[in-house]
Amino acid sequence: MVTSTSAKKHLQTTLEVPAMRKKYYAESLQRAGKRKVAWCSNNLPSEIIDAMDIDAVYLENYATVCASKRLSSGFCRAGEKAGFSQDVCGYARLLMGYLLGGEEAPEAPYGGLAKPDFLVVNSFSCDSRLGWFATMSRTLNLPMYVIDAPCQPEGGCAAVANALYTEEQLEGFVAFLEEQTCTRLNRDRLREKIALARRSHDIQVEIYEMRKAIPSPLGAGDAYTVVWPGLYMAGTKECDEFYDRLRAEVRERIEKGVGIVSEEKFRLLWSGLPFWYNMALLNYFEDFGGVVAIENIYFRHEKSLPPQHDDPIKDMAISSAISRPYAAGIEERIELTLDIVRDYKVDGVILSYNPSCRLMYILQPELKNALDKHGIPNLSIECDMADERTYAEGQVKTRLDAFIERLLAR
Repeated sequence: MVTSTSAKKHLQTTLEVPAMRKKYYAESLQRAGKRKVAWCSNNLPSEIIDAMDIDAVYLENYATVCASKRLSSGFCRAGEKAGFSQDVCGYARLLMGYLLGGEEAPEAPYGGLAKPDFLVVNSFSCDSRLGWFATMSRTLNLPMYVIDAPCQPEGGCAAVANALYTEEQLEGFVAFLEEQTCTRLNRDRLREKIALARRSHDIQVEIYEMRKAIPSPLGAGDAYTVVWPGLYMAGTKECDEFYDRLRAEVRERIEKGVGIVSEEKFRLLWSGLPFWYNMALLNYFEDFGGVVAIENIYFRHEKSLPPQHDDPIKDMAISSAISRPYAAGIEERIELTLDIVRDYKVDGVILSYNPSCRLMYILQPELKNALDKHGIPNLSIECDMADERTYAEGQVKTRLDAFIERLLAR
């Protein structure tokens, strides 16, 4: 059984995030009945939701909160008793356990979730969440909107056609929200939020560039925490100011030569989702002079396009603002990861195999082949990102020890 679960935080700015997250959930509960509540998947145009004064509750994030508090297995068991197989996405089993588990489910963190008025999900991040959200829609007897968006190629007729299709999807989304809230979207307000979101995103890109520095000024133990405002508060002043402070702290650490470890001996890339119930694993290498210097999920590598149109919806459609965190296909994601290995001077890669997440799992075998072809040391660990019953502490650390010895010998 895991004895230590929280990742050690090396930056002061990182310590702000738990309070921000707790406040975010608390406010949605306090405003319940006064504002509409949407249960949402990740990767949505949150600027539109926020511009219409809707409280968005992002379910995958709540699943990571439950996992970090060591409640995930109890919720997963409740979900399985409600009929969801262990092969189903760990997030889905966990949240369905929360929704349907009754007395079988543990006490929910943060006082639980504000009850939803409707559901919103995208079609492009993964396939299983569509079935999961559809099940919740039927169970709760609530309307659901699915935002579809194609891969956005650069230039040519296909890019124009896809932007038009995306614009139709976003306009349909706006119409759905207007119907649910009986209010009209203020497009001037949305334009302001998009501008703030662009600025925050570009600051994050700068921070990722700074992380190329040796010694590493910001490791994955902090990075998986500080990504939260950008994922769920894009377009807000709080998000923008947070990344301003984070950038300043990372810059100061670089100027003073302050790293995650006193003597950096090797640098790692973590590929895939972390194990939210044991984030301390990201610090395991530090006693040996190693640091998980970078990760390839939630990675920001391209700055925002400048405004593309006066109408904010057209602007979002052209600039692909609703699918920002992910590279499009397996080949592109492999190419991006190999670029990260080169640019961040990575000595080895930890491949997180998550059987219940097809989106992440399907990449790892192909990525391993590419890493082996290029002679890049790598280690595969297979565990669910949310269900800690799949995690065996002794076995994992034995394999990590052998991998560390291999890296130090190089």
